[in-house]
Amino acid sequence: MCQNGSGRAARLRWRYRRLPLVIAFALGGSPLVAQDITRTTPIDDLPRPGYEPRTIQTGGFVIEPRLDLGVRFDNNIFATDENRKSDTIFLVRPSVEVKRDTDTSMFFLRGYGEFSRYAKTSQENTDQFGIRASYRKGFGDRHWVTATASFDRTFDRRGAPEANPDLTQSPALINVTNGDLEYRYDGPRIGVTATAGVTKLDYLSLEDSDRDMLTYRVAVKGQVKLSQRVAVFVQPYLNDREPRLKTDRNGVDRSTTTYGALAGVSLELGDKLNGNIGIGIFHSNPRDLALDAFTGLSANGQLTWRPQTRTAVRLDIFRGDVATIRAGAMGRIDTRIDLGIDQEVRHNLIVRGSVGMRNVHYRESFDADQRYWTGEGGARYLLNRHMWIEAVATYTRRTADTAADEFSKWQGMIRLGLTY
Repeated sequence: MCQNGSGRAARLRWRYRRLPLVIAFALGGSPLVAQDITRTTPIDDLPRPGYEPRTIQTGGFVIEPRLDLGVRFDNNIFATDENRKSDTIFLVRPSVEVKRDTDTSMFFLRGYGEFSRYAKTSQENTDQFGIRASYRKGFGDRHWVTATASFDRTFDRRGAPEANPDLTQSPALINVTNGDLEYRYDGPRIGVTATAGVTKLDYLSLEDSDRDMLTYRVAVKGQVKLSQRVAVFVQPYLNDREPRLKTDRNGVDRSTTTYGALAGVSLELGDKLNGNIGIGIFHSNPRDLALDAFTGLSANGQLTWRPQTRTAVRLDIFRGDVATIRAGAMGRIDTRIDLGIDQEVRHNLIVRGSVGMRNVHYRESFDADQRYWTGEGGARYLLNRHMWIEAVATYTRRTADTAADEFSKWQGMIRLGLTY
């Protein structure tokens, strides 16, 4: 009985590590995309005797404080094709996690800050911070309820699809508040997951107040197990976007209701292949009579393949309807595909690499589409259980129908991580 409980708790911990990614996909193309999230994979969870970070344990809670210090060089900080400007950015990222796991419940709390200071361009300095809390409660062996709430202070990145082109102004600051409630039933053959959530997007600058928005979303996922390792699912969903202002800067009411459904497969093939992927259709119905309703292909999925114990290959995909304020655009459809690999070279050395593509399609807005191509590589070396050092290089290129929207840039960063 104890072993079953321990296995169940371990599975829940693995699923919980993916929760921030689920939230990020639910937010879709909003300009934050949860920048504070630290991705983890099975490679990060491999046992490393002598290199495990210490934790503070009290009253059944596990506390993990951390401090990251970094220096990043950016050869095109404004993401422009002409008159490029480079700069060096100094980063400080404190964070703390509090966890408590039992056989029937799980509590998680994370607070973080990220403070960047530019050596030559102080107007680009930013302060980010946030907090996320989640509580999961089990009722018997089959029923689970999870509540999650978060707040993030972030900003609109230079080079984002609809970022402010005025380079004399500092990046737009954004408050993002999110809440989710999930019920999950894990039956021997049938599974059901029902979710409801709301996200509030609040731009602090008055000129961006037409981008303030409430997004409500509900989804129900029904799953049938074909075996202990393979299941098929159908997931209908509905999203409703309610801008704070009646019309945006172009005089358009961007209130929109989108509904659709995904059908796909979930895999738990031991340690070899895990995740889920679904494909379906969506229908977007704007309330403004000047905007046409439209139907499109949707997709969402995350798969991790482990050809061997110390190698993990990751695939993330997304396609769906996204909010827009672009002049002349009837709607916006984003497509994202990311492929990455993590490799443990030694027990204290992990290398990573990834490539990605993002296509931003504006319906009925000619010469406005954008395509992003990214590549990243890095390595993390664990000096001891209290300290690690990491080097990362990133390349980004955006091609567009309009030459003024094109740019390319590369960044190089060195980080030092300190744990308790």
